[in-house]
Amino acid sequence: MMVFGKHLPDLVVGLLDGREDTEKSATEQASGGFSILSQSTSDTPRPARLADSVVFAVLGAMFATWAVRIPAVSSSLALSEGDIGIALLGLASGSVIGLVTSGILVSRYGGQRVIRVGLGVYSLALLCIAFATGLATLVGVVLVFGFGKGLVDVAANAQGVRIERAYSGQIMGSFHALFSGGGLVGAGLGAVATSVGLSVQTHFALVGITLLTAGFVASRWLLPKNPTTNAGPAVTLPSRKLVWFCVIGFCALFIEGVGNDWSAVFLETSAGTSATVAALGFAAFSCTMMLGRFLADRAVEWAGPKQFLRLTAVVAAIGVGLTLLAQPILTLIGFGVLGLGLAGIMPVALSVAGTYDPDTPTEQAIAAVSTAGYAGFAVGPVVIGLIAEATSLRVAFVPALGLTALVVVCAGFLPTAIRAASNSETPA
Repeated sequence: MMVFGKHLPDLVVGLLDGREDTEKSATEQASGGFSILSQSTSDTPRPARLADSVVFAVLGAMFATWAVRIPAVSSSLALSEGDIGIALLGLASGSVIGLVTSGILVSRYGGQRVIRVGLGVYSLALLCIAFATGLATLVGVVLVFGFGKGLVDVAANAQGVRIERAYSGQIMGSFHALFSGGGLVGAGLGAVATSVGLSVQTHFALVGITLLTAGFVASRWLLPKNPTTNAGPAVTLPSRKLVWFCVIGFCALFIEGVGNDWSAVFLETSAGTSATVAALGFAAFSCTMMLGRFLADRAVEWAGPKQFLRLTAVVAAIGVGLTLLAQPILTLIGFGVLGLGLAGIMPVALSVAGTYDPDTPTEQAIAAVSTAGYAGFAVGPVVIGLIAEATSLRVAFVPALGLTALVVVCAGFLPTAIRAASNSETPA
């Protein structure tokens, strides 16, 4: 049983892969397909893939737990829409700081250690959000919350790029799909907590402790530090080869903030739904994001990055348009379509950027694109909040339409190949 438990991640990832290894040894065949109880002959790091998938799911579930209770936190502190925008700016600012810091720490200490530290900060800050006493306190706590998320974000994506190199095709979408899957679970639990009248403090405590435990257990199977990677300079500007990836990342996370941060608020205020139905808006967004990301890997291999990004940006624009109608059913559908359109944009940008420029280490490339993305995530709440206070939340969603068009333009500058670098590096 101990031996079986040690190799359980291999079995689970084998099911997630949906396909068998192309080569099996005579020993494997003689053992009736249960050769995983001995040492696997495959070079693919299956346990690490499962572990990183769990980390992505924990990352999404913890963020969703906060996102669906924003109306409750806002109500308890008597915050306006502009105040919510300021709080979300603090969240995004902390994320940017965490992303830059994580790029440095991962190069120096490895993603495994950074993920463990980041998860601790992330879960502790989630609990502290529930005890905020005013706007200033809330901004400070969500800044730390964003910092923890940023630490885990870069480290988990860097792990994903290293793991992907050992596979013949693209798998980055599956990691981000599980982030959305975690978001779906977190949103569902949030809807349940709201419907039964569970306090924010109790809700955040139960979820935070559970997710932290799951993340720590999974982290034992993550890849150790790459011995060939040296710590780079503390802060570096993206190379010219990465500029278009950074612009796409900015646009993607600006638009994604519409679904992540404002779906519940929009449904409850502009569309006039109940708090429980408002939480389902985030659930619809996360559900289609998860579905789209599971499909994205095959879709990119079929269409190529350029055409894929163009088509998905158009789908995202349709989703924004539907939400602007501010009718409960159509708005729910709109957030779902928006999630489907945005699903593969950031994973594709990170996957290609991580191996595109041979002069930029993977961790720094991912940190550059992620930081640009979170700059959009930082600007978005402020822009939407200010426009909403001056006009309405419906009008504040309009800039997202223009950014979908910008993604279409920038996609034309991406390489035609899915992976520009070779797969020569196989993680140990």
